[in-house]
Amino acid sequence: MQNDLFSKIDFDIKEGRKYKATLRLRNLINEYPDELNLRNQLADLYYQSGFYDEAGKFWILSETINPEISKCIEIYKNSVNNSGNQILKDIVFRGDKNKLSINQQTILKELEKNSLEKTKTVPNFQKKKNQKNLIEYKETSKDRLIIYLFLIIIIFIVLLLILGIIKIIEWF
Repeated sequence: MQNDLFSKIDFDIKEGRKYKATLRLRNLINEYPDELNLRNQLADLYYQSGFYDEAGKFWILSETINPEISKCIEIYKNSVNNSGNQILKDIVFRGDKNKLSINQQTILKELEKNSLEKTKTVPNFQKKKNQKNLIEYKETSKDRLIIYLFLIIIIFIVLLLILGIIKIIEWF
């Protein structure tokens, strides 16, 4: 299914629907927060479109740094006044920090330190729970009893309505 999404993203880009492609990539980032290559793809797309600040936002955790990437990261940081708190709120990293490289972990720690110094808080985002991680719900006898009682009450109300209508008709 993920390959299908990548083909849709490539098709959207080829057809000039870059906005649609960015939405798809953002959804994939939300679904798979540990996949940093998705952030890099989104940053590349923003860079090609001329949105350097947005590209910098998604390249901030990038491993490879070249002059273009550095320029975009600087533009982004300047746009948020170098606020670690705002950067953390913008990048919304919900992945496992332990899976990041040492360099990426250092970047996040510096942002968190900056945020704590300036705002006395550090944004904390809940990890994404995929459908696979959810515990399957098993119906208990108490649940079935509640459903049966509800159905009996509904049937009783319907019978009372029918009897009421019959009595009204008998009066006329």
